[in-house]
Amino acid sequence: MELPWKSVEAWCRKGRAYAREGQYDRAVECYDKAIRQDSDRAVLWYYKGVALAAAGRDREAVECFDQAIRIDPACARFWQARGRAMYDLRDYGEAAGSSGQAVKLAPDCTDAWLIRGHALRRIGRTLEAIECYDRVVKVEPDRVEAWLARGTALASERRYDAALDCYDRVLTLDPGNVNAWYAKGTIQILLSRYEDAIISFDRAVSASPGHADAWYARGCTFAALHRYEGAIASFDRALSIRPEDEEAWYNRGLALQNLERYEEALDSFERAFRINPDFPGIWYRKAIVLKKLRRYDLALACFDRAIRENAIDAEIWYQKGMLYTLLKRYEDAIECFNQALRLKSDHPDAEYYRGESYYALGDYGSAIECYRAVVEKDPKNVIAWNNYGNALYRLERYEEAL
Repeated sequence: MELPWKSVEAWCRKGRAYAREGQYDRAVECYDKAIRQDSDRAVLWYYKGVALAAAGRDREAVECFDQAIRIDPACARFWQARGRAMYDLRDYGEAAGSSGQAVKLAPDCTDAWLIRGHALRRIGRTLEAIECYDRVVKVEPDRVEAWLARGTALASERRYDAALDCYDRVLTLDPGNVNAWYAKGTIQILLSRYEDAIISFDRAVSASPGHADAWYARGCTFAALHRYEGAIASFDRALSIRPEDEEAWYNRGLALQNLERYEEALDSFERAFRINPDFPGIWYRKAIVLKKLRRYDLALACFDRAIRENAIDAEIWYQKGMLYTLLKRYEDAIECFNQALRLKSDHPDAEYYRGESYYALGDYGSAIECYRAVVEKDPKNVIAWNNYGNALYRLERYEEAL
């Protein structure tokens, strides 16, 4: 029952009690009753805004913080709360501005520095963000969130060793911090420190077995080390947690392909394709494994789709040409090799197999030109020299053949 004679302080206490219990809508009702009695008290608008923000009603929260600021523009916590709400609304420019005003009023307000850093990083002002995180850890050297964010910002600037130092600082403070172990592993991959990365990902999944990103990254790391069985096991764990992850299916397919388990690889690529038909490179990968499985008509169809999506990739043209040589369709193969060489003039394999195709057609003069181009670029290519000699012999140019 509403008691109209309750004081502002009583309604405010009741509102805070509801907020502590997570009953934010009831808290807002209490603050509204307090505001009806004293609408010029800035802190009431602030408390109402905090409850609204906690309930996910950030736009309404901002209106309350604005009202509090109109009444008392010199209060840092009002500006800081507005910055937090604006950040949650993804208005990062406003978030940076509001939190910036907060730290002008209260230079040691670490929460405001933190939000300002996050917002600045979101709008690409990474160096300024790092300065904000520096301010936080100067005041609160054990603030894990700030060290993590500082590491992420440094990593985006490719200052990888400094980023690792930040993650190590986090792990000193919180040895089981999953985010730090995962982030550390991703940096170690970038530094080609794959064995170290696996250790980091192992620590991450040990602390959080359901961390799909860590399992996926672990799989990619094993693949980089050519340890494909380990890669597949990690991708399987990632997919057991997140079965609609097309990248995990795709990379699982690559690992299986490298183990020459082509049917399983094809199945993985098909799963990736069903999830995302526009996944980059999927038609090409399907074509490669279909070729290995000698399902040539389907492979050709996949190469055609791959070329339709990416006609400037020389390797696709080259591989399609190689398939045509298997089918003894040498004129078609030559067209593909020509296109590959137009896109990548120093593609030695395309030049060599173009020569092979001409040779198979009995066009020994054109074959000679191709072989000559190959051996000029690679004088140690014994096979090309041998076939060069064979073509000269076919034209009865015996002295040159010798």
